[in-house]
Amino acid sequence: MTASHYMIREIREGPAAFRETLEALSVMGVPSDEIGARYRRIITCSSGSSHHAGLCLSYAASRIAGIEAYSVHASEYSEHVHNFLQRGHLLVAISQSGESVDTVRAARLASAKGVDVLALTSVPDSTLGSLARYVVVVKCGVERAIPATKSFMAQLAAVYSLAFGLAPARLVADSLREDLSKLPGLLGQTIDRSEELMQRQAKKLASVRHAFILGYGPSYIAALEASLKLKETCGIHAEAYSIGEFRHGPISLLDSDVACMFITPPEPGDYLDVFEKVATEALSSGSQIMMLSHEGGGLGADVTLPRISHVLATAVEVVPFQLLAYYTAVEKGLDPDRPRRLRKVVQ
Repeated sequence: MTASHYMIREIREGPAAFRETLEALSVMGVPSDEIGARYRRIITCSSGSSHHAGLCLSYAASRIAGIEAYSVHASEYSEHVHNFLQRGHLLVAISQSGESVDTVRAARLASAKGVDVLALTSVPDSTLGSLARYVVVVKCGVERAIPATKSFMAQLAAVYSLAFGLAPARLVADSLREDLSKLPGLLGQTIDRSEELMQRQAKKLASVRHAFILGYGPSYIAALEASLKLKETCGIHAEAYSIGEFRHGPISLLDSDVACMFITPPEPGDYLDVFEKVATEALSSGSQIMMLSHEGGGLGADVTLPRISHVLATAVEVVPFQLLAYYTAVEKGLDPDRPRRLRKVVQ
């Protein structure tokens, strides 16, 4: 297929960006040992897709390394986190360009307070890089389309590497390390498995104005990123919810004018029953349904994703939605590379 837009080319370059970032960090190293010894709390601060990468770091650092970690939108930093941030805390500021105005502002405020900053960026000599004690470089190359696709995959490689490094080696299972090393190949498999189906789904989704994407745990982060891609790329009002929270009000909005998409994680636990209940409600409401599950999952699926460790699942789960957003934009006659009112770097 001829790649007529940058966005589809960059989606297909995502596995390579993930691999190259992993390889680069394995050579250059990530200052994880020093960070683990020096800081008792990690706060990620970022915007847009980078915020979702920060959430992946928060989830992974807490689950793998047992470190207190959480995330804040850069635009809300001064109203919330800055008031209690202090020495002994580390602000992880994530920005592909290193120039995102809200993220740079937060890093500058933190530095002025004596708080150390780790910049996770593809441009180490950027403004953000100059404010940081530590710089972790992501290898995504130039990304010309405004929606972040391959840069997001490279950021995930970096945050997973950082989270793994923060944990004592004995606490990281060999199977988890193996899954991380296999992820670039699994991302390529996911593109191959889902691209044709996402083209067909796009024809249905193009007529929809509203969509819900539902997940749980790291799969909820995938839902957040999916909803952003649908909003910015193809003009669909899409909202993400954790599957349990969706039942506290939003479920009342389901009807035949709404698409409802489910991302069942590899380890749904007791929430598998909740997925089943909400899916039944969505079907009875006449909503357009799409199901994503991992191999061996407990629910039937339109898209079957490769089996992967729960904490790493976000990476493979976002890929079908990148494709869906692209093909839906094309179906609607929109330019996926240049969505209206958006710029690559928000200043």
